[in-house]
Amino acid sequence: MHGDPMALDWTRPLEGGRLILRVLSLDDAAWISHGTTNRKVTAMTGRIPYPNPPLGAELYALICRAAEANRGDRVRAIIRKADGAGIGMIGLHPRKDGAWEFGYWLAEPYWGQGYASEAAHLLLDAADAGGIAPIVAGHYADNPASGRVLEKCGFVYTGEVPIAFSSGRMASAPCPRMVRRRQA
Repeated sequence: MHGDPMALDWTRPLEGGRLILRVLSLDDAAWISHGTTNRKVTAMTGRIPYPNPPLGAELYALICRAAEANRGDRVRAIIRKADGAGIGMIGLHPRKDGAWEFGYWLAEPYWGQGYASEAAHLLLDAADAGGIAPIVAGHYADNPASGRVLEKCGFVYTGEVPIAFSSGRMASAPCPRMVRRRQA
């Protein structure tokens, strides 16, 4: 399905049972920096360096907002409704081959509580409504929990396992690739 991703109002927050996904703000820099100055988090991402000081997090937020304006990226802060805490980020990035790359990170205290799956479903449901497809993803081989989150969201392994660079680990590692099969 190739709809118009601009047809959906992407400026509006996406709201779920426990989470809100909203556009990033420079005010998010402190919690982004805190959550990503943890090698366990950044080592599982491709783009976030370790450590990520507050000025770096501000720059990261600005880059994400600029990429949205210029390339059509859809990057959102993951906010916990109960207390307004920023707990991670999630996004879709258009690729040159016409597919969209899906990715996310959560601060370590929020792992294993279903937040990643809930946020992923929120964003991917919006992607479906906006006609965004196909959607691809990957996870580092030493992060099987991320693979399980992706499987819950309809992603299946393609059999490709390229070596991908991680700014957080300053090294490359195997990264199994997945493609999303739309949920019925």
